[in-house]
Amino acid sequence: MDPHPRPGSGRSSFGGLEASSLYCRRCQKAQPVRRKLLLVLPQGEKFAYYCTVCGEEVGSKLEQAQAPA
Repeated sequence: MDPHPRPGSGRSSFGGLEASSLYCRRCQKAQPVRRKLLLVLPQGEKFAYYCTVCGEEVGSKLEQAQAPA
């Protein structure tokens, strides 16, 4: 493994990460989250993350559309 990877070379390795907890401003600490599909767009699908404790929206993510096989 290269101890000094080139900048930008690791981006694809993080593309599939899924948040299990995020900081909630209302609760003032990291809380578990649930993901909800908001929109299906030509460039991908937009998801929102909600705090499971209070229901506050704590983040969003745009997943790039997969190329047709």
